[in-house]
Amino acid sequence: MITVTVVFNDGSKKSIQGDENDNLLDLLRDNGIDIDAPCNGNGSCGKCIVKIIEGDLRKESMKELSKEKLDQGYVLSCMSYLKEDLKIFLPDSSMVGSSRIKSSHEGKSTEWAKYKKMRKKFAESHGEEPYINKMVLKLPEPNLDDNISDHERLKREIKVKFGYKKVKMSLNLLKKLPFALRNNNFEITLFYTITNEESIRIRHLSWDKNEKAYGVAFDIGTTSVAACLVELESGEVVNEISCGNAQSRYGADVINRIIYSTKKDGLKKLKDALINESMNPLIIQLANEADIETEQILILTASANTTMSHLLLGIYPDYLRREPYIPVIVDTHEVTVFPWEMELMINQNAVICISPSVASYVGGDITAGVVAADIRDKPELTALIDLGTNGEIVFGNQDFLMTCACSAGPAFEGGEISCGMRASLGAIEAVTIQDNNYVPVFKIIDTDKPYGLCGSGIIDLISELKRTGLINAKGKFDKSKECERISFDEYGIGRYVLAFKEEYDIDNDIYITEIDIDNFIRAKGAIYSALYVILDSLGFTPNDLDKIKIAGGIGSHIGIKNAINIGIFPDIDLEKYEFIGNSSLSGSYLSLVNRKARDFIGETANQMTYVELSVHPGYMDEFVSACFIPHTDLARFPSHINAK
Repeated sequence: MITVTVVFNDGSKKSIQGDENDNLLDLLRDNGIDIDAPCNGNGSCGKCIVKIIEGDLRKESMKELSKEKLDQGYVLSCMSYLKEDLKIFLPDSSMVGSSRIKSSHEGKSTEWAKYKKMRKKFAESHGEEPYINKMVLKLPEPNLDDNISDHERLKREIKVKFGYKKVKMSLNLLKKLPFALRNNNFEITLFYTITNEESIRIRHLSWDKNEKAYGVAFDIGTTSVAACLVELESGEVVNEISCGNAQSRYGADVINRIIYSTKKDGLKKLKDALINESMNPLIIQLANEADIETEQILILTASANTTMSHLLLGIYPDYLRREPYIPVIVDTHEVTVFPWEMELMINQNAVICISPSVASYVGGDITAGVVAADIRDKPELTALIDLGTNGEIVFGNQDFLMTCACSAGPAFEGGEISCGMRASLGAIEAVTIQDNNYVPVFKIIDTDKPYGLCGSGIIDLISELKRTGLINAKGKFDKSKECERISFDEYGIGRYVLAFKEEYDIDNDIYITEIDIDNFIRAKGAIYSALYVILDSLGFTPNDLDKIKIAGGIGSHIGIKNAINIGIFPDIDLEKYEFIGNSSLSGSYLSLVNRKARDFIGETANQMTYVELSVHPGYMDEFVSACFIPHTDLARFPSHINAK
């Protein structure tokens, strides 16, 4: 056995054991160390660096590391293999972006008013039907003349009072029934779902008639997981909470995670990471902060992209990435899932409902988002753009819905960017550059010390670099500009430094390179060209749109003008843009409190027409044209000259 001692930034240490030729990245992952590896260990992202303190490794390609880093003793863990005892330093910059749980202030959702309005509006148009119902019964106590079983006694009373002839319950509830009846003089409170006009299923029983039932709605994103706890009778959002998706250690995007799922135990590790390290901790904290038992959570709804839905259910996803890109299932409403099968820490008789997908790369997060965005109920032509690790677009109104997905990659979340990170503690989220000296002024999340650059900050920075003339339309630095923050390496690759390490007492400079800018240009080009193609395929242009609704975790933090300046979004009236926040979570909330909303999401999935961009004629030409700042056709961006 070989011992690897890992030293962390705070001075703490952890010793782990491995065998000769074990891959260092895999070893760190298997021992619960969340090292960042957006490329899933193929050596292309340069994120999983560690510093050798003692010992040596067998090393393969280190082309993503600078000579300076190599001279300092840094290596890529994915390209390193054990050969002797080792002591390494793992900097914070190599760790997966903060997975700490972030809760709403004061234990109450800051979005409750929005949810309340959305719920009321949907109910006015489509009606309302609760998923979980409650009844309080006082049963006649048994005697020698009335000596039927407890279950038959319960059924008889339910039939007399409510008309249901069949009452189904699980074995574990049946075991609780005699005690629940006799501990409260045969008065019992039941929470149930209606199967049909004659049948119900008991989900939970209690001897406290004042007990409340709760549900948890989830948005399961590739990068992060968000949830809200809801009191079911009132529909009130008690609290909202989020954390990083623990699967990120296995790759920043769905393709790398699909590849990892094909490895030995890979699918199980991905499912366990999501449920046991992300979802269950969120559930437990939501329950603790609300001072309730997890047993009171009687329904869980979740919306996710198609790959995440497969991984959540533990379904082999590899055919999603192979032509002709076939998922195992899209209509997840037809899947019966029990909490105990998934190891979810809620009531084991709870309802689980996962929003259905449309195609391989348009998932339940989009079908739920369309309903939350209120597109199907209005005549206005609306585009919904969901910005995330995957870019999905929906175009339509009450008469039709077209949808497509584009491979934006992880750049919007800080992936594939040298100093990129997720929008967590220490991330630079907003940037301006002074005209006279090209010095940046920026805003950092929750601290005074920057650790990296998140998606909204990248958008601002690239827009400002273009506005000031420091970069051209291809994202290349102008060598004639006198700017001490711009330098070029031995290969001629330029970089701009936002924060020198000496300024902020940090380990390394924070900068953006021409390669980073190129990665981001391709990501923004994918979004713009996808929207343009889906509009053009129906004979529309961006000017025909009545509304563009921006969803996704990054959406509410974007400077819309800067996003237009660099060509992410079309150059149309700013009044047409609307940030709607996490539409996937909003859709999950609706399906949690209203069974009709759940059915409406299913109908929405069936009514959406999917456009496969990879085989669409003209898409590649449109994409290439969009891979400039802002575009090769400047007539589409009349306001870019005065962009600020």
